[in-house]
Amino acid sequence: MDRRAERTRGSALEAATRLLLEQGLDAVTHQRVAAEAGVGRRTMYRHWPDPESLLEATLAGAEYPVTHRTGDLRTDLRAHLEALRRALVEGPLRYVVLALNERAAVRPELRPLRDRLTEGGCRPLTVLLEEAVRDGRLPDDLDVDAAVAALEGPVFYRSLVRGEAVPPAVVDQVVDDALGRWT
Repeated sequence: MDRRAERTRGSALEAATRLLLEQGLDAVTHQRVAAEAGVGRRTMYRHWPDPESLLEATLAGAEYPVTHRTGDLRTDLRAHLEALRRALVEGPLRYVVLALNERAAVRPELRPLRDRLTEGGCRPLTVLLEEAVRDGRLPDDLDVDAAVAALEGPVFYRSLVRGEAVPPAVVDQVVDDALGRWT
């Protein structure tokens, strides 16, 4: 992609993110983003041929955090959950998860997008746990999906359901409790 097209795409995604955060998911349309970014609607459709691709590209800016691994399971789990905690407290991830889940409940066409983003977001932790099972750091019979829920669930619950700014100490407690059960 040439530089001009990259700038236009970046400008449009910045405008889409502003609209998302200020006015909600329904504001992220080709027409509204084009007007906000000062680009043509045809340009918008050239980059994102349908509403779902525009929304997906916009929401990708609030992706789940990815951390670098150290090889120490406890350290890596803590780093993952701390990055998630910070993203829910400091970034748009909290709003995006809430809004997308709310809309997907009444707009079935958004469910595949929600599912793709959720799967992608959980993937780094899933891979970390699967590798720990394979190399014997975690039990062979560990239900990895349940383990992901046990680790990320308390952080999401306190942030999304209770509306709290999750304190850092929660991360240590969740990891220590989980590893205490599994190791």
